[in-house]
Amino acid sequence: MDLPSESASRVELTDREKMRLLPWSYAHCTANSVFSALTFFGPVFILFLDELGLPKTRIGFLLSLLPFCGLIAPFIASTVARIGVKRVFIACWGMRKLVTALLLLIPWVLGRYGSEPAFFAVAGIVAAFALLRAVAETAWFPWFQEVVPLTYRGRYNGVNNFVSLLASCLSLAAASYVLDRIPGLDRFIWLIGIGVVAGVICVLFSFPIPGGAPGKPSASTPFHAMRGVLRDRRFLIYLGYNALALVTMHSMLMAFIPLFMKEQVGLSEQQIILLQIGGYVAGLLSSFPWGRMADRRGGKEMLLIVVLCMLALPIGWSLIPRLHPSSFPVALALAALAGGLSAGWWICDQRFLYVELVEPEKRTEYMAVYYAWSGLIGGCGPIAAGAFLDRFQSLSGSFWIFSLDPYQPLFLIGFSLLLVALFLLIRLPCGRDVNRDLVTSSKEI
Repeated sequence: MDLPSESASRVELTDREKMRLLPWSYAHCTANSVFSALTFFGPVFILFLDELGLPKTRIGFLLSLLPFCGLIAPFIASTVARIGVKRVFIACWGMRKLVTALLLLIPWVLGRYGSEPAFFAVAGIVAAFALLRAVAETAWFPWFQEVVPLTYRGRYNGVNNFVSLLASCLSLAAASYVLDRIPGLDRFIWLIGIGVVAGVICVLFSFPIPGGAPGKPSASTPFHAMRGVLRDRRFLIYLGYNALALVTMHSMLMAFIPLFMKEQVGLSEQQIILLQIGGYVAGLLSSFPWGRMADRRGGKEMLLIVVLCMLALPIGWSLIPRLHPSSFPVALALAALAGGLSAGWWICDQRFLYVELVEPEKRTEYMAVYYAWSGLIGGCGPIAAGAFLDRFQSLSGSFWIFSLDPYQPLFLIGFSLLLVALFLLIRLPCGRDVNRDLVTSSKEI
């Protein structure tokens, strides 16, 4: 399938035309959610690494490769824009699916050469995937801002989150069935294979999405553009808040919650997958309300509510009953709360970033710095958490109403970081009020 010509892609679309083509974006993200849930970004991959017998430090290292590669974004952003963000995205997004397919060979490597070569093979695959992902997403962020009308951003995020989480729920429901009935590594190979097929379909759905034409060469160097972005005080405060929330919820806590549920709470692998499904269902049901409220009340106001509620999660995980009949119901309730809040955080945070914080004409350099910063912080989290858990693996006992285990200090750190994130968010000046200026166009959409 050929990409649209440069001249055709350069035509500026109206908001109504953008709305007409948004279903292709929904379809793309839906297929990508299936790929993500069954490969690198869901509990299936973490359980796969655990099945290989990897220690938590190595698991944390592998997980950190995915965000760390985002550090290249500021240095390639201008080149990506000059070539064309759509071209770069589709090329790298497609190649990373071929790299993922190499995971299907890991059982053969393990059986023939042993665990150490298998680890290095997995590390090489993850590193190659992460580099391709970083280049593709450096292109995706400015393209994504271009193709979605500003006044529809929150609702778009809500709809997109809904269909993506629905796909993830169905994928993990199937994964739960497979994990319970097929023994050994074969069950993971089946799931990863299905994920790769969904990934190829995802790439095909990205072709009809408009925009993303090659841009004019930038006169400034990547370092000069980065310095300009880093002079923006509001953006720096945002990066500080975002880093603390990201490293707490996604890099430190959520990455190792499946292992916490398995080792300390005593849940089976099937129950752990069901927890993920419960979180996705909660996120699915709350996506529309989050999106509408973000558009009506603004991203920052809704973010304050979300981050404040997030403080309950580390406390809840700390108090969850261990090896008790009530463990699974309580864990499921916490998973639902985490799923709803994660959906709300993503929808409101992205609405605030794209609409209220970053001006469209500066999207390439701002989004490159944002992506690189997210990669740095997201990469440090799993490494630190994995090493931390291995260091305190012998911790046991009880204190007041808390059971002491290697995960309890991690929950305490997460709670503290969220408090600081809330403080920074309170200090963050409000963004541009585009709702009032664009209310007329919003009604027309």
